[in-house]
Amino acid sequence: MNNIRPVTLLLFLISFNGVAQEKVTVSTHSEAVGKNLLTGESIQATAYTFPERIHNFQIDTLNNYLTIQLRGLSKNGKWLNNKGYVVRYDAAAKKTLWSERIAFEVESIEQYGGITIHTSGGKSYCLDNKTGKQLWEVKNSLIFIDPVHKMGIGYKLQAAKGAENIVEGIDLTNGHPILQRKISRDYGWNAVLYLNDSTLLIVASGLHSLNTRDGIGWDYNTITGKKNYTASAVGAGLGIAAGLLTGTYAVPTGYNLVRDVISNTIIDSLNIYFASKEHLVKLSKEGVVQWQTSLPDDLTSKSWIFKYKDHLVLVNSGYAYMGYRQLDFGKPFIASFDLNTGEKIYLKLITNEKKETIKDIKHQGKELLVIFDDHISKYSIIDGRLVADKNLDTDEYGAPNYFIGDRIFVERDASFISLTGLDSTQYYLYTKSGKIVVLNGNLKALKAIDPKDYYVYYLNKNNLKFIAKGDQTLVIDTDGRKVAEFSASSRSRLLNNRMYSVNGKDLLEIDVKNIFRSKE
Repeated sequence: MNNIRPVTLLLFLISFNGVAQEKVTVSTHSEAVGKNLLTGESIQATAYTFPERIHNFQIDTLNNYLTIQLRGLSKNGKWLNNKGYVVRYDAAAKKTLWSERIAFEVESIEQYGGITIHTSGGKSYCLDNKTGKQLWEVKNSLIFIDPVHKMGIGYKLQAAKGAENIVEGIDLTNGHPILQRKISRDYGWNAVLYLNDSTLLIVASGLHSLNTRDGIGWDYNTITGKKNYTASAVGAGLGIAAGLLTGTYAVPTGYNLVRDVISNTIIDSLNIYFASKEHLVKLSKEGVVQWQTSLPDDLTSKSWIFKYKDHLVLVNSGYAYMGYRQLDFGKPFIASFDLNTGEKIYLKLITNEKKETIKDIKHQGKELLVIFDDHISKYSIIDGRLVADKNLDTDEYGAPNYFIGDRIFVERDASFISLTGLDSTQYYLYTKSGKIVVLNGNLKALKAIDPKDYYVYYLNKNNLKFIAKGDQTLVIDTDGRKVAEFSASSRSRLLNNRMYSVNGKDLLEIDVKNIFRSKE
């Protein structure tokens, strides 16, 4: 370490009725964190040491600002503290602009396309980027922010009776309402997608298109959960925060709501496909029902859908959520429907006698791979027939979790390559122990790859890939050869040739411009 100097950071303990200040000293130092392997130059970083553990951070690329969450752990290290700070840092000027103390379970401060929004107690506030002062307030807990159109969407706090399901669009530049629309929040909001540049598709008690200029659109209403549900698998104390974040914060006391009884949404050039608790449906982009098929009420839960030739395949998981807690709900099954008519081709339960849920699926050709708690099964997509089933030694490998994609890299012959690209006939399964199990076509476990032997690909810039293992990043070229190495995790973010990475209480600002310069 060298060039050590203390700096003073003012952490503002702000309520909206007054301001209290607390001086906290933050130290900074410069150090070498790696090396450019092409030029031999060292890679330098400035480390900013904050008084609390850094939990997360965001980058505002428009203003060169970082929004940093300081949030400590309980004494046993198992739980996050509820209270902490949000700090606004100016990356260009290299100084802290403001800070605010918040309770993370019931409020948040986020930045969206140059706009900073503080949500708390059912209200939303826009904060000045440089000072943190309140610019405007709305009695609306915003659920979704559209940074392109500078618009937020949410429901009024304590809306009048009969208006509980009226969603408002708020102009984020001034806090003024710009549109209203009736959209049910009985089962919460599941997702917001884009149909085109000016039209949102809101997944909430069905599907709803919404024009960002005037709020006009079509509605497809359906049931996406279950009310007044009781289950021994779910305990009490889910907390108000879960409701706030899922859009179900207006439900009365004693109301047990199961949510997320939906599928993913498929949007192609002409149509939209979607499954709810009661129906599988094909809609035109204009919201016109092309066909609708009923699903079994006692079986249906959270599901996946995908297209295979002229089939629409649905895989039912056997679980749903209450708040953020997963619970057994429905039963796992696989079903296939005619893509053009919706006619059911088959529907088959796919579990044995014991109660289990589906962890993940992988569609490959005419076969479907399914992960359960301790075994992996393969089914025919054509007729739903079981093709193969193998138990996994969970004591040796850990409990199976999901199939990996192409972002895991391993070293082979002095270069780095995506693991899934090594052999297309094999399957790669991530377990809860962090190991990756390699399976052959018959689902037999061939070997396991330990976490110390693979890297996670997290960034591509100027034809260079950044891959990380723990707190170590490698930069590789298009041939998989190492170009540079330095200290940074896969959670790191790039802003103007500077990489920002977290290590405990330290925020590292790493100068990586010599890496890009050496490849020009």
